[in-house]
Amino acid sequence: MKPSFDGRKLTAGARAALEADDTARLRQIRRKPFILHATAATIHTLCDEALEDYPTEGDTHLLVVGDSGMGKSKILKRFAAIHGCPEDGKLTAANVPVLYISCSITASAKGFLGRIFERTNAPYSASASAEVLYPLALRLLRRIGVKLLIVDEVHHVLAGPKDRQLEMLSVLKLLGNDLGITIVASGIDTALRAVQLDPQMARRFDPIALNHWQFADATAGFLNSIEATLPLQHASDLSEEPLMRWILAESEGLTGDIVRIARRAAVTAIKTKEERITLKTLKSLGWIRPSRRLAESQAALKAGRQVLG
Repeated sequence: MKPSFDGRKLTAGARAALEADDTARLRQIRRKPFILHATAATIHTLCDEALEDYPTEGDTHLLVVGDSGMGKSKILKRFAAIHGCPEDGKLTAANVPVLYISCSITASAKGFLGRIFERTNAPYSASASAEVLYPLALRLLRRIGVKLLIVDEVHHVLAGPKDRQLEMLSVLKLLGNDLGITIVASGIDTALRAVQLDPQMARRFDPIALNHWQFADATAGFLNSIEATLPLQHASDLSEEPLMRWILAESEGLTGDIVRIARRAAVTAIKTKEERITLKTLKSLGWIRPSRRLAESQAALKAGRQVLG
């Protein structure tokens, strides 16, 4: 990256948009480019190391744990995309070293195996049992060269009855053993409880926590990375204490909210011709904190049930 005219280091996309009109700049902001930070880089590094270690004994897996809104799925989808697994659409490539699968809300062994076939655009019988689908899925994954399997939303395993939970974990364990691959599971805090249902699985997963952002140097670096994607004519210095403290308080330290606050503020800065994000800009957004949004949605849901009842 080359510095812009005022000394800032902008991404290539932001720098190009800065030289265009307001419409192009707003479009660039709404593209929502991936923003790498220290923990995300660590996860990517560990996944890269897992690829290099293939084949394994099937006993070294990773578990990425964090609250909703901390960016777990984005980090893992980004890694999968880098290695040829697109975020959207079905796979057609013959060689897919990294495969991303998201568990359904009612995760089951049969449903999970079916999602493997659907994700890879391979035919299968939806009426077949997990026992029938497993060897077929095994051959498929071998054929396309999977070395690392990402299983997102693994906390959904807990939604089913105990026998279904254990069957799902058994399939994951067998895939790791039979293929010699690393499994990277991800979910909210209950994901840890999900893998602990099987003592053998619990010992195989090393947890990595995505903690809420705090007032620290790492957060300052993250905010600087966000600002580098914003094509504003003047520096905003989001990592300076007044702005950082406001953003952390209103986002409650959630990655997704921090990024959305910055992008919405950048749009406002362009539209008002201010061309930088200030504390005044931030306070004008009418931002609602995540905990309040949740409380209001729960209250609305409760009120709706009372009306229907």
